[in-house]
Amino acid sequence: MTPRPQLGSSPPWSFPLPHIEELNHGMTLWTYPLPGQHIASCVLVLDLPLHCEPVGRDGLGNVVTRLLDAGTTTHPSVSFSQALEDHGGHFQPMVGQSTTQLMIDLPTNSLGAGLTLVAEAVKEPAFAADDFLSIQSQVYAEIDRHMARGSSIASIALRWSLFDHDLRISRPVFGDFESIPQITRDEVCDFHSRHYSPRGATLIIAGDIDPHETAHLAAQAFASWDSSVTSPVEVLPHVGECASHIIHREGAVQADVKIGWYGIDQKDPRWASLLVALTIMGGHFDSRLNTVLREEKGYTYGVSMGAHPFRHGGYIDFSSSTQTAMVHHLISEALEILAATQPFTPEEVDNAIAYLTESAPLALSTAVAVADQGASLVAAHLDVDHVTTGLVALRQVTPDSAMSAYHDLVNPDQGAIIVVGDSTGIGDLFSSHS
Repeated sequence: MTPRPQLGSSPPWSFPLPHIEELNHGMTLWTYPLPGQHIASCVLVLDLPLHCEPVGRDGLGNVVTRLLDAGTTTHPSVSFSQALEDHGGHFQPMVGQSTTQLMIDLPTNSLGAGLTLVAEAVKEPAFAADDFLSIQSQVYAEIDRHMARGSSIASIALRWSLFDHDLRISRPVFGDFESIPQITRDEVCDFHSRHYSPRGATLIIAGDIDPHETAHLAAQAFASWDSSVTSPVEVLPHVGECASHIIHREGAVQADVKIGWYGIDQKDPRWASLLVALTIMGGHFDSRLNTVLREEKGYTYGVSMGAHPFRHGGYIDFSSSTQTAMVHHLISEALEILAATQPFTPEEVDNAIAYLTESAPLALSTAVAVADQGASLVAAHLDVDHVTTGLVALRQVTPDSAMSAYHDLVNPDQGAIIVVGDSTGIGDLFSSHS
């Protein structure tokens, strides 16, 4: 009989470090060789934050990225997407607060062709009139669907309440009903010519690749990209009115609740302690908030609490939903728990640390996850070893450091409270805003 194998401790794990090379015109290449990962994941991170959009044209950056794979000068109309499909490529753009990211996944043996197509999309998009009108209509319809959900409305309203209204960060990434119809094709072309540049850009590629060969392919693909565009100026977020609102939804039987506070970014030395604290309070099923509000009181199906870091600063939020008649009870109980008058116990801290750290090796085991994490590091201006050092920092959190970080940043009496529901059934919780 074969003896039962003895299980030992898990070997030390760390996030891989990229090979870094400078490419053409100020562009940087990060490569993550991952043997056996034959689908390569590529992310082109452009130094193009949301605040580059002209005033009154919120969502313009989103419209531009959506048009990039709708056709190029070399591959007009659907021939571009067909060329991508021929090489097994899947293209996905994303506009964020600090950067614009263009992602493509494709077999490693098609990497050269895929990079050439990505370069083509950013260098020579056609921006055909018919395609522009189609994408504009699609974005408007997506906003309509998004704004039909109370949770989405609450998320948007919370940022509007926390941050100064002049900041682009306080408004929806995808634009709104007023801004999208005003965008013109000429503005799309002008925005692209003004802001799409290799200067400050980072290309991240993860998969079963050779770094030097990949650098050669990338340099060839992006060789003729114009670098005359200057880098955008940093805009630091600052606190707005931090007001509370009820947003009326006629006939809604359920209310969505958000409570939020201005927060910190990942470079803050309190970051690891804050993550542990928020996990204890509302970050997993056995959290304090979920145990009381869901399991004991039955006010809600669940709660969440988390930190949302930007390149500079960020915000913290509590989220839940409940029947309209229970809004007062939910918020009252939540605020009492959020005060965290009982110190965190060693057991709570140990469980939170395990929850945050032990899944990392599995969660970051694929090329897609590695490239995406690399893009997050670039967007936040974090060191290449931040994931590994962050895990070390998490394991060093104590009950005292977690409690200190939490009370530094979460004060129930100073948070913005957003309720999206039928105000006639909620009453005078606080001053109403429809």
